[in-house]
Amino acid sequence: MRHRVSHPATAPASVLLTVPLVVSLLALLGLGACSTQAAGSAGSRQDATTSASASSATSPTTSPAPASPPVAAASQVPTTTGVLTQKEQGSQVAPSWGSGSQGQDAAEDSALVITDVRVGSHDDEGYDRIVIELAGNGAPGWSALWTDQAYSLGKGDPIAVSGDYTLVVTGTGATMPTTPEQQELAYTGTTRFDMDAKGIEQAHVNLTVEDQFQVVLGTGSQTYRVFTLSSPTRLVIDVADDAAGELGDGEG
Repeated sequence: MRHRVSHPATAPASVLLTVPLVVSLLALLGLGACSTQAAGSAGSRQDATTSASASSATSPTTSPAPASPPVAAASQVPTTTGVLTQKEQGSQVAPSWGSGSQGQDAAEDSALVITDVRVGSHDDEGYDRIVIELAGNGAPGWSALWTDQAYSLGKGDPIAVSGDYTLVVTGTGATMPTTPEQQELAYTGTTRFDMDAKGIEQAHVNLTVEDQFQVVLGTGSQTYRVFTLSSPTRLVIDVADDAAGELGDGEG
């Protein structure tokens, strides 16, 4: 009796070759996918970086706006010229010496602002002049007196001027510059003048306080006249030297 030996079935060679091939292909496909994904990710990052660089290169750099300079406060320029006008340089507009020494009332409802102060000497005619120019309604009034000591309006501080005599002329009908229009016109120049002349040696102008202003003159004589001029409104004070004072009464 024969014994039959059973052997396990052997798979065909084609099948045996296919399995490892499939495994290898799957592995290769997986690696390829991973490589593609990694390359894609790297490419995306590179594209993003390139895009950002390009955007940065093409976008203009924004600089902070420069700070605006502070607006300078409008400065008030002095209106004075300090020099008598051509008309004021002649004596043909002046009355006789001694005129105005008794004073004069301001026109009713006057409200005048000092806009200019001018001084000058008439050496050929022997007198010195100070002019107070004003703007506004009305005409100024004034009073005059000789004194040993002058004092400022308002505070009452002593005012010292050089000269043998001190003449104080107080103007009325004035107003302090309170509105913008008045402040634009108001005189802001010097209030002290060293004339070193024979008639007026020094002059000090006390600008308006309430409705008055004051002109303090250090003089070499007591011969003077006070009068007004118009177009523009002006208060004029002349002081003669001693020789002109002796010859000047009645001169106009």
